[in-house]
Amino acid sequence: METALALVRHGQTDWNVAGRLQGRTDIELNETGRDQARRLGRYLRNKNWDLVLASPLGRAQETAALIAEQTGAQTGVAVPELIERSFGPLEGRIMGGVSDEEAALVNHELETHAAILDRALPALVDLAQRYPGQRTLVVSHGATMRTVRDALAGQRIDQSVENGEIISIDLQRLHQLHQQRQGAQETAEVSR
Repeated sequence: METALALVRHGQTDWNVAGRLQGRTDIELNETGRDQARRLGRYLRNKNWDLVLASPLGRAQETAALIAEQTGAQTGVAVPELIERSFGPLEGRIMGGVSDEEAALVNHELETHAAILDRALPALVDLAQRYPGQRTLVVSHGATMRTVRDALAGQRIDQSVENGEIISIDLQRLHQLHQQRQGAQETAEVSR
């Protein structure tokens, strides 16, 4: 069987409904989120996924467990590199209530897209290498998944990642992008 890798966004939480920035705050799924995860698991039941992993946050872990329960796939250890983006002092705030001025003042405290890629891309490459010939789902988070999706596409896509959405990873493009970023980092280090 061919190696396959996909990211899945966790099910809905009450903070998703309210439009609050969750970031690394450990908010649990609500009943809608649990239903989304079970439905997604039923949808994936005959798609031959072998393994369901997740970020260490509870909403991702529970989503993974509910998907695995429906599909019969194995679960494994948490993948901390695929945790949500850190929104620093903005976590818990309603997105629409944060002014551009306030966002600019705390921008230096937010995790950058480059930092997300520096942790997420090597982790995805490692998973593909660690589980050759297996089909692996990794439950992650909206901002992290958007960053990875846009980097793999080579452009910013003005579409959010919905709860329960699946993004298939093009492994050839993943390896190519990872090598490009490694090369750029090595060049930057030599230039210092």
